[in-house]
Amino acid sequence: MDYIARLTKEDRDKFYQSKYDYFRKMAEWTIIVSVLASTTYWVSDCQLFGRLARETFFPRFFMLIPLCLYIFTIRRVNNYKIVIPFSYLMLHGIMWCTIWSIYYLPIKQHANEGFIIMQLMFLAYGFCVPRRWSVFFHAMLMVDILVSYPINHYESISLMMTLGIPCLAGSEVVVHILETSYAEQYRLQLKLESAMMHDQLTHVYNRNKIADLCVKGTDIFHMEKAGIMLMDLDFFKKINDKFGHDIGDQVLVQLTKIINSCICDSDIVIRWGGEEFVVILPNSDETQTQETAEKIRRRVEEFENGICHFTVSIGTAVYHGANYHEIIKKADTAMYEAKRNGRNQVVAFSPAIPQ
Repeated sequence: MDYIARLTKEDRDKFYQSKYDYFRKMAEWTIIVSVLASTTYWVSDCQLFGRLARETFFPRFFMLIPLCLYIFTIRRVNNYKIVIPFSYLMLHGIMWCTIWSIYYLPIKQHANEGFIIMQLMFLAYGFCVPRRWSVFFHAMLMVDILVSYPINHYESISLMMTLGIPCLAGSEVVVHILETSYAEQYRLQLKLESAMMHDQLTHVYNRNKIADLCVKGTDIFHMEKAGIMLMDLDFFKKINDKFGHDIGDQVLVQLTKIINSCICDSDIVIRWGGEEFVVILPNSDETQTQETAEKIRRRVEEFENGICHFTVSIGTAVYHGANYHEIIKKADTAMYEAKRNGRNQVVAFSPAIPQ
């Protein structure tokens, strides 16, 4: 079973959006160049007529009108589910303008060469899209030819099918191979991104996650309100000294499991450094944040691992916009107040806390 088939619908959408983004320039220029190149067929029309081909001028240049709308759209929309069908509509528009032009031509025996060139356009664009979409929209090219036959009476329709169907099949094999190759690259990219964002010991986020939570180019969170906890393992150095660093690592892992069991899926746990952790609770107020912090503190205190007992000190604060460094500093101040007061407790930030 291939990698793409195993993805959930949401992850598959992300994959195909990523694929389109990767090939976006190629996709856009395939359509633009295809439209512009199709206008040059008017020169060959003139050669076939032996004069200016007034009859085919409008159909040959008609696609320049929707091309302006296409360029306007792709500059403002990047959703592959919108742009790709629009792009295929452009390619089929070129096809039908070609069929329209052929209707007027005195000699139709060169239609096959034109349709083979269309196959190349569909192949080039197929690199950028979900392979199933490529199969469907490319196959419709053959339907275009068959539907237009009663109008244009091509001189070699059987030859067109004989050459076109293998060309279609070969093109889709190439599209399948390219998508499979991109899937491998995409999988490796996700692994690399995950490694960059996650702490290798506890598998919670590391500090790099903060950038994702901020408005691009700022230190301001996307969320308008959030509860912030900063917690620290009490006497962690003594645990390492007495039981060894392997046990210390186990304690850190156990702590993250306890934290995750007390919070929602939308909440975020970050290993801030050493034995310090930041927990971000989107849309939580002061009461909710303190209740969650106390729940974590109590479960840590009650936890038995058969080797050593450990506790945490937690400082809380509520984010209401502005620079995130300020709210982390407030939670840090509250956490150190908890340590000064004897550890194993939760303290909410207050301006009255001594700095």
